[in-house]
Amino acid sequence: DTATRFISRRKIKLNMTARITYKRRHCYATRSNKIRKLRLPGGKLGIQYVKKKTKGPQTPSGDHGKIHGVPHLRTQKYSRKHLAKNKKTVNRAYGGGFSGGAGGERNVRA
Repeated sequence: DTATRFISRRKIKLNMTARITYKRRHCYATRSNKIRKLRLPGGKLGIQYVKKKTKGPQTPSGDHGKIHGVPHLRTQKYSRKHLAKNKKTVNRAYGGGFSGGAGGERNVRA
């Protein structure tokens, strides 16, 4: 009885090499058609579509780049429906429009 219990608790290596098929769009591994393989209940292999990574909010061209403290989301997720205003800005001068370095530079020049 104890031997059978031990065998059932033993970790079995998952074989993720089985062939799977795409569920939508086309059969090409493009930027917008990326998938992740998953193990489903019952030992089946399934897929999960992965969304594209975003660069996040950028400062105007010629500045220091990214705005730290504002989440990197898809464009439509920045709407009032999905994200509160206090999550879209940073508590400093030029909070949501310029990066920290660019804001400091503007203060020095002014």
